[in-house]
Amino acid sequence: MSKEYNIVDDKKRMQLIKIMATTLIAIMLIVGLILALRESVPMNFTVAGIILFCIALYIVFTFHELIHGLLFWVLSNGKLKISFKKGVLYFNCPNQLFSKWQFQIISIGPCVFLTLILVILALEFPVYLVGIYLLIAAHSGLCIADFYTMKIVSSAPKKAKIKDTKEGLVIVSEK
Repeated sequence: MSKEYNIVDDKKRMQLIKIMATTLIAIMLIVGLILALRESVPMNFTVAGIILFCIALYIVFTFHELIHGLLFWVLSNGKLKISFKKGVLYFNCPNQLFSKWQFQIISIGPCVFLTLILVILALEFPVYLVGIYLLIAAHSGLCIADFYTMKIVSSAPKKAKIKDTKEGLVIVSEK
């Protein structure tokens, strides 16, 4: 028995993911602004700074996908598929079955690893604290789809296998 979750083409699911991502980013920005004002952290927004932020966000997102790809490669014995959608790099491992724990590691790994790296960078380079915090907030919002995937996988039966697809995932379980 299997159940397919077409997350990419499901307008309701994508709308929910977008709302959750926007809400998370808004909350993180409000908290960050309050903390910045409370601690008198200097904020300086320039055109060059905004352009650098956009470049940095693209780099973070690319590394996010590279980490997914690395985890797919490490935890699978199948072929890794690389594709570009709307100018963005994506990895998936079609026709490969993963255990629940493997798929959850693949899903959450980039968020945990990149957030840790960004926090270390913020501690090491406090002069760039505001920009790095904005990257953390934006990246966290981008991770919502991964959290949503984890929610779906966690509700699967204990011994279910997970198959990655271009549009989402398939949960394969015994009757």
